[in-house]
Amino acid sequence: MTLETIEKLALKQKWATKDYKPSWDSTLYRIGDKIFIFVMHDDKNPMMNFKNDPFINIHLREKYPDITAAYHMNKKHWNTLFYKDSKINVNFLEQIIRESYEIVLNSLPKNKRRLLETS
Repeated sequence: MTLETIEKLALKQKWATKDYKPSWDSTLYRIGDKIFIFVMHDDKNPMMNFKNDPFINIHLREKYPDITAAYHMNKKHWNTLFYKDSKINVNFLEQIIRESYEIVLNSLPKNKRRLLETS
């Protein structure tokens, strides 16, 4: 799994944008002004934070050794995937990214969603 794969899948989401935060050496994928994927660039342990339902997060952490409670984010709502050498397949990664996107999209106020729809 590579950063390029994550980027392709994240930007595949409608209205998704990308920006780089040099002080964190991280790439942020957003819907509106909210982050749905947070990628930290680290040569040893590159990681991707994603949002999901708290109950599903617990299940994912138990089932997949590459997924842990989120690094530097709310551990109830966010997970970290250590993607270098991960055994997670691309279809599952796409599902994770899509679910994170949808959760964040649905959390946007209606007026912000309408602005996206008209842009």
